[in-house]
Amino acid sequence: MSRAGLHRVVIAGGGVAGLEAALALHALAPDAVEVSLLEPAGELVDRPMLAARPFAAGRAQDTPIDRILSGTGVRHVRDRLASVDAAAGAVHTAEGEALEYDSLIVALGARAVSGPPWAATFWPEDPNALSGLLRDLEEGYSHSVAFVIPAGPSWPLPAYELALMTAGDAAGMGQTAQVTVVTPEPRPLAVFGPAASVAVAKLLADHGVDVLTDAHATPHPSGRSLLIRPGDRRLDVDRVIALPRIEGRPIPGLPADADGFLPVDRHCRVRGIAGVYAAGDIADFPVKHGGLAAEMADAAAEDIAARAGADLVPAPFAPVLRGTLLTGSGERRHLRGGPHESTASDRLLWWPPAKVAARHLAPVLAERSGEALRDVETGVGGLPVHHQLT
Repeated sequence: MSRAGLHRVVIAGGGVAGLEAALALHALAPDAVEVSLLEPAGELVDRPMLAARPFAAGRAQDTPIDRILSGTGVRHVRDRLASVDAAAGAVHTAEGEALEYDSLIVALGARAVSGPPWAATFWPEDPNALSGLLRDLEEGYSHSVAFVIPAGPSWPLPAYELALMTAGDAAGMGQTAQVTVVTPEPRPLAVFGPAASVAVAKLLADHGVDVLTDAHATPHPSGRSLLIRPGDRRLDVDRVIALPRIEGRPIPGLPADADGFLPVDRHCRVRGIAGVYAAGDIADFPVKHGGLAAEMADAAAEDIAARAGADLVPAPFAPVLRGTLLTGSGERRHLRGGPHESTASDRLLWWPPAKVAARHLAPVLAERSGEALRDVETGVGGLPVHHQLT
């Protein structure tokens, strides 16, 4: 305990998971916790909207972290996590500071790694991403493109967004382009459930986008084409764009699996380390998604609040996928899923209607921006999906 008798919480990482955890702790146990957010950046980057930037289909609105935390009493430490001394209950920062904790939430996210050398990797942060491709399509130098989803832990939705917006952009320029998605999934966005997958497949077909499922791509020996396995199929294509691979971030002092992710239990407690939690992409949950990161943060915050003396029974992490597929075409469908089924609906599925659903963070962002997140509403240019994972 701190000198004031408060439960000291250090949150490492100022992305969706870290900020959601900070806001949740303030809501659940404002008089029982003392929270420090360890994050070198000064802003929360609106990553889900970055895929739309090359197509001028929406804008990413970055928000100052101190504005998000205003009024919560959370201390923003502009530094990064270097190591954890779990026995001493302390973290060490890159600048050499030691921060003592009673509970630690690691929310550093995963590490994006370049795709194969024979493909161009799509980096959402690059303001010129896809500009060369779109220019070549417009001028007729390229007529086909494949978007490749890597095997392993990933979040495949951006590949479908890029494919749909590329096909729509080419059609708007009066060009015919062959657009293909190559994915190891058994069907498009299979993780969202059958009805969502069927709706996405129809949307892709309506836009002329081909999808090769259960597929892995390598360069074809002949040159400008891909070899699709299994089946040794040949896909002739002018350009290949791959999503980054996702790897964990091993942290000195904490256990990690073979891929560098932190193993967690149902309350997002790091296994075998008392008082340490992990939320978001750095945890070993196989689906990497901002909404799930926020749900993990909520589960960790509830467990910590209960430890700090709050009168609540902490709920375990019960993953529910909610997402909006950007299409750039004015499509509108709402899909909802349960443990064993998914169904279509014309109703909004969460509020505020942000692209990343976060119980505490999304309303604060909407309030701070004063515009109810117009760019990410589930209306024009979006296909909302909602599915509970088992």
